[in-house]
Amino acid sequence: MDRRRFLQSSAGGAALAAAQTPGALDTQTNAHGTEYYLLGNGLITAGVQSAPVAEAGAQCGLVIMSPDHMNRKTGSLLWHPRSGLADTRLTLWSGDKPSSPKPGQAEIEWTYPDGIPTVRIRWSTSGYRVTEDLWCPAGHAALVRRVTLEGAGEVRLTVTLRPNPLLFDEYDVDRQRARLSAGGYHHIELFALEPARTVDRNLEMRITGNSTLHFVLALDAPGLTLDPASLRTQSAGYWRGVSSVSTGDTGLDHLFRASGHGIRAVVSRSGKMDGGIWQYNLEWVRDASMVSEGAVLTGQSELAGTILDRVLTRMVGDNGAALDSSFHRPPETIELDQNGQLIHALWTHWVWTGDDALVRKHWPRIKATADYPLRAEFLDPRTGLVKNSREFWERGPSHGVRDGYELAYQAWNIAGWPMAAEMAEHLGDRERAPVWRAAAALMKRSFLSDPRYSFVNDGRFIKRRLADGAWQQTIELPDRLSLPPGMPLREERVSYLDPDASSVFPMLLGIVDPKGDVARKTLESVEALWNQRWQIGGYGRYHVTGEPDSPGPWPFATLFIARAYLEAGDSAKVWRALRWLQSVPGGRSGAWFEFYGERPSPPLPQVAIIPWIWAEIAMLVVSGVLGVRPTPTALVIRPNLPQGLDGLRSKLRFNRQDLSLALRRTSTEPWAKVNGRPVPVENGSIRLPRPQGPLDIEISL
Repeated sequence: MDRRRFLQSSAGGAALAAAQTPGALDTQTNAHGTEYYLLGNGLITAGVQSAPVAEAGAQCGLVIMSPDHMNRKTGSLLWHPRSGLADTRLTLWSGDKPSSPKPGQAEIEWTYPDGIPTVRIRWSTSGYRVTEDLWCPAGHAALVRRVTLEGAGEVRLTVTLRPNPLLFDEYDVDRQRARLSAGGYHHIELFALEPARTVDRNLEMRITGNSTLHFVLALDAPGLTLDPASLRTQSAGYWRGVSSVSTGDTGLDHLFRASGHGIRAVVSRSGKMDGGIWQYNLEWVRDASMVSEGAVLTGQSELAGTILDRVLTRMVGDNGAALDSSFHRPPETIELDQNGQLIHALWTHWVWTGDDALVRKHWPRIKATADYPLRAEFLDPRTGLVKNSREFWERGPSHGVRDGYELAYQAWNIAGWPMAAEMAEHLGDRERAPVWRAAAALMKRSFLSDPRYSFVNDGRFIKRRLADGAWQQTIELPDRLSLPPGMPLREERVSYLDPDASSVFPMLLGIVDPKGDVARKTLESVEALWNQRWQIGGYGRYHVTGEPDSPGPWPFATLFIARAYLEAGDSAKVWRALRWLQSVPGGRSGAWFEFYGERPSPPLPQVAIIPWIWAEIAMLVVSGVLGVRPTPTALVIRPNLPQGLDGLRSKLRFNRQDLSLALRRTSTEPWAKVNGRPVPVENGSIRLPRPQGPLDIEISL
């Protein structure tokens, strides 16, 4: 099952239509500008829904999930077929009059007391000002809701437990301890840290005047008790240890911070992660690899290791074939970039942490991963290029993709094989390293300059060549009726493959000079992807005429291109992309949908929140702007401040130590200091031996 043919079968379409039958307003994931503030700690995931209008659903409704079990929004633990998420909100009663947060009257924002990501809700009613602070304490499968009331007069405060009846069928009330619980596929429990009483499916407190109260929702932790005095200590310690960046640009700072706690919110303790929350309920080696890199760059290397351990244990076969959409595909349609991406992610984890335990543990499977694209069914031994009938965005033969060579499949393996060789040499395995280095060199030579098979055409990168070397410029859908009406690939007479956002990978992976002519012309070509058939900004993933899905801009495709523009030195294009990211629904909450546009749902699945986007933001900031690019033997820092940033401060985790980095722009000679001692700056970079202790680095460029 792939992302783009999710509902090709009549049975699949009928099943999804039944699951998404219109009912409660909260059924839709992206109605009317809705966005979600995601919290989590690997044991529980919570989303606070921001609904700007009443038609979008319950303002401040809670979506509660187990990160170990993927589901639709309508399959989340507190969603109800009749009331949606409305019953998950706090209710304040003045006499018999109930009040809950409403669109336009309740503010939602991120706040970070003690460094802990916390969703703050503010609203007023019945003479009271209500502040709700929601957060997930480290080490506990729980959501804590701290409620501060400011006002006068007697009111009642109630919190309801009305779980999803498709998942829970046993309900219990412990009146003595004032606990509500439900059992079924999970166990969920609601209690307060202050005296309360149970009324039906509610916890109730009577309040007169200013008060501070705590409610706890616990998942699969029957009888959980929490100590209010020490509740935040462990959590504060975790968040003190992650990376931080302060640029003076509040929007950019928000994007980076949201990336770190977004990744933590959705990855389970086992390393499991839905590639598209509420849409796919499936895993990809590609997405997991990129998110593991994002975890490393945001200072969560232990989490990254957990993700990679799962990938190598459960998502890569003994033969090195990488799983996508939770399936192992036949060679004709397997995604060959995934092998290079996984190697890249493993290398990144190793060089950032200095810890080779993961590589040693899984070395036979890592070797198989690197070897897999070299199999005879993929490899042209003369050119060293690899081919099959699938492209990077998962269109295949049913969409008109013919047997041939895909740019992304070459680029990621050109980058990955030398990294696999470095890991092999580190482990003392001398057999495969020269094979992988030679394979990368041959593939790169053909990729850039082979007379027939080069991916440089008319001075820019193209997406795909056929088996005979011809440029595949268009695709023709064999069965147009297989797609819903209105989808461009069904309706267009000519559907083009180029330009494509993945064409910037050679600039991001160091295969070509990002400031060179080929890079410049490639960026000129992909600029056509901005505002193709929409006016809200953002880049599409490829030429809209080849789109089997709804037209619209894609955040992670936009970030590919923004990162390439950063490398190329075009600050205006970088800021345009980042401001766009901040402006769309999800920009305030820091959790973005896969794309933005109208979508017929059903028959197509609802649009998802994509974790990969957080990884791309972290890469842009840490590898791009800060320019921190370690190797197995050195720490290289090559800052790249876009115009508009004159300085910044950051704290990263490198080699299991703190790395403090301060950058500033100067009009004089560049200089740098490391722990107070001058070091040379050469070609805008500093290069240091791998440190064994904390580093305090200042660079003026």
